[in-house]
Amino acid sequence: MTRKRILIPLIVILVLVGAVAALWQAGLLPVGNAGGDTQLAQADSAAVTDGEDPGDRPDGSDEEQEEIVAVPVELALVSRRAIAAYYKAASVMEADRLVDLVAKTQGRVQILEVEEGDWVETGRILAELENDREKVQLRQAELRLADQQRQLERNRAMEAEGLISDQEFDDVRSAFELAETERDLARIALEDTRIRAPFSGQVTDRKIVLGQQVNAATALFTLADFSPMRVKVHLPEEIALKVSPGQRVLITPEAMGGDLEARVERVAPVVDPATSTVRLTLLLEDGVDMVRAGGFVKVRITTDTHRDALSVPKLALVEEGGLRSVFVAEADTVRKVEINAGLYDEQFVEILDGVDEGHFVVVAGQGGLRTGSHFEALNAALVGWTSIAADSLSTAGEDTQLAQSATQ
Repeated sequence: MTRKRILIPLIVILVLVGAVAALWQAGLLPVGNAGGDTQLAQADSAAVTDGEDPGDRPDGSDEEQEEIVAVPVELALVSRRAIAAYYKAASVMEADRLVDLVAKTQGRVQILEVEEGDWVETGRILAELENDREKVQLRQAELRLADQQRQLERNRAMEAEGLISDQEFDDVRSAFELAETERDLARIALEDTRIRAPFSGQVTDRKIVLGQQVNAATALFTLADFSPMRVKVHLPEEIALKVSPGQRVLITPEAMGGDLEARVERVAPVVDPATSTVRLTLLLEDGVDMVRAGGFVKVRITTDTHRDALSVPKLALVEEGGLRSVFVAEADTVRKVEINAGLYDEQFVEILDGVDEGHFVVVAGQGGLRTGSHFEALNAALVGWTSIAADSLSTAGEDTQLAQSATQ
């Protein structure tokens, strides 16, 4: 009996303890609710992670505003100017005359009078081959001619007196003429041993040396006349139709770097069927001392000109596929506008539509722009750009400073 009285209260206590433990684990007891505190802590942590201050609530707190970043750019004014369309080609300078002087007969070089770079006048002897035999033959022919001339004079007097017949006098006269012809041939043979300048010019190449044995038709010298100089270029037929003789063109020698002015001397009347091009001959009269024959040159030929074209710098163009556009500055933002381009030169392009005169376009910094982007003009003072938005931002900044000073 006594043992039953002890076991019953003990079992009741164990049951109560188990029930309390189960309620505590479930978080149903107000005291020591670890699970509830953990959930609240996780919720607060998530709110902080999402960038939301736990103390700020939609009912009365300040929301963070997005910061506006201005893209630094450079601007240019849309204005009118003369724009010329050019066609570019490349060629080489050519001397007015550049010829190889060749030997007319064979022989050994016995006299050499000039060197490369020497200027020679027309008829000057440049070199002479061995010609002793030719000199003797010429002397022989001259003596024979002199003898025939004396006989002709005697027979002419005898014919006048009727001492000889006409036939006899004609035979003497024919012998004299034959001797005269032989004398001329001997002179030509001697002259063939001498190499003379056919025109005034500069020796550009000496191909022989003293004592060298040469054959007929061997090139001995190269002689050039550099005044004037010429350039020959080949243009497509549709471009050549826009060019006329007398037109001024610009050529740029590669070695010099500056421009020289030439004029169109000739336009070929036919099209080369192999290349479908037309040959243009350009004449350079001034500045020939600044170029060399054979030097590489670039040619720029004007094919069309618009005197009052609305234009922007070529740097302003943004090309995407087959479309061309520019960014137009409006207050403190930009607007992307598609345009149609006309003529263009080295720096500017003609705008047919899309922008108006007096607008400002972006010429540097387009990579970070899209329609509505804010910008800051780095060259505002240089191009005369004034922004209403910039003035308002400056005024707002001054008001903020005054308010802070009053609070302090």
